[in-house]
Amino acid sequence: MTTSEIDTLRNFLCSPESIDATELVNTLGIINISIEGPNGGQIKQTILNSIPLSEFFTLLGGYSDAVTSTTCKILEKLLQSMNYTDIISSGLKEHLALGLQFNSSEVRILALCQVEKCLESETAVQDLVSSPIFPVMLEGLGYEDILISAKVTEFLIKLANHAGGLHAIFDSGSIAILNQLSQGNESVKFRVFDLISQISISSPEAFQLCESSGALNAITSEFNSTDLLLKLNAIETFSKINQSHAGYIFLERAGILQSLVDVMTHDDDGDIVLVLVKCAALKFFGKLSEIEEADFSEVNNKYKILSIIDSYLLSSNLDLKITTINIIGVIGSNPRGLKLLNASVALGNFMDLYQHSAGDIKIACLQTISCLFGASETPPTELSDIAHQIYFQIGGAPTPLSTLISNTKQTLEDLRIASFAIMQKMALHPWGQTEMSNSKEFIDYILNRTTETTKLGKEWKFTIVQTLVKAHNAENIIPPNIFDRLTRYLREGPFYVKTEATVAFESA
Repeated sequence: MTTSEIDTLRNFLCSPESIDATELVNTLGIINISIEGPNGGQIKQTILNSIPLSEFFTLLGGYSDAVTSTTCKILEKLLQSMNYTDIISSGLKEHLALGLQFNSSEVRILALCQVEKCLESETAVQDLVSSPIFPVMLEGLGYEDILISAKVTEFLIKLANHAGGLHAIFDSGSIAILNQLSQGNESVKFRVFDLISQISISSPEAFQLCESSGALNAITSEFNSTDLLLKLNAIETFSKINQSHAGYIFLERAGILQSLVDVMTHDDDGDIVLVLVKCAALKFFGKLSEIEEADFSEVNNKYKILSIIDSYLLSSNLDLKITTINIIGVIGSNPRGLKLLNASVALGNFMDLYQHSAGDIKIACLQTISCLFGASETPPTELSDIAHQIYFQIGGAPTPLSTLISNTKQTLEDLRIASFAIMQKMALHPWGQTEMSNSKEFIDYILNRTTETTKLGKEWKFTIVQTLVKAHNAENIIPPNIFDRLTRYLREGPFYVKTEATVAFESA
């Protein structure tokens, strides 16, 4: 590219009638390609010295889509090395605000990417929140384009990690904008709720600001709606708020936990709407059991969650029953939860269900058993003993391990994976290492490269061997000859194929 294209563009900006639309597109195209070339840095500097950046923004939207698109690409490259302060100093504040409101997604993304640069410093954040750009960013939550609104949400969550940004989001003007957006369609309302819920768990101060602004109360009030979608969305939002101890305390104080339990204890499993809400509530309490700061045993004592779960194991509704089985796995996948389950009748009744089930229920039970076996990577004796008792209840002849091996040879992929997962978690336990290394059937199966033909199966077998070999104290539990064979298998990798020497005979 020579300076002629830059001169042509500069003349056009002064006198739009100087060239036609086709020549404008061609000129911009040449400039864009030239910036990407070996002399791109020098060309960018020449452009910046010749044409104010603000002039490029005047090309957006006033001509053809091709002009807008190519101009966006040029601006992206020209602005690439500039920080937020430099961009604002170049007189682009008003242009960024207009760009965010543009009807072109390409222009909006360009403007968004420049605004995001403010996150690099506290000073730039303060400049943004005190400028006309900030309220426009908040209004971006209402954009119909899901990609753009998602980027706005992501930016605001990051902005809230800065003290200036956090307080700006919850000042009276911002809350007024968020409240107005919440009065719109349901998608936008829950976009706002999602933003609030995610900010609320970022810090104690953030939660306090969310609560004092009234935003959290607006979310909890949605649960009282008769609209199923609103109720389900509300529960999903509660699960996000619930990820902090302060969020759990707020939801309990607001009566949300009791309201969820009240719904869960309704008897009608033939009501599809009620079943969906029950499943969502189950998932809520499952997530609550994973929060370290929340004492789930205290929650269970107060709300009898495990008793409700136990009753759901008898439900005639397949979806509710499978969700219940999955949640037992969630609760029992950590040490506290597994101990709590073991102290209740729910664990024994769950294993009874496994023994008398088939199809999807059986597979779901196996998936949950793998979670219970893996409650700790280095299981203490108490947890290992619980897992051992569960193992015996799997049943099978001559051993439960035989059942698992048989399952891996079936055609149902979910059944195979669940059984592989149980064996891999078994390998974490001393009793599992003993069971496996003493089983000729298992050793012959796991070390025989021909017993599995699929990539996934080979990877699972390798993972089981890897877990066995690397488990704590395994070398002292597994017989030396078996340990050496397992180690060699591990060294060879999951896809090793033994090469056979071949001899060709040529007839005389």
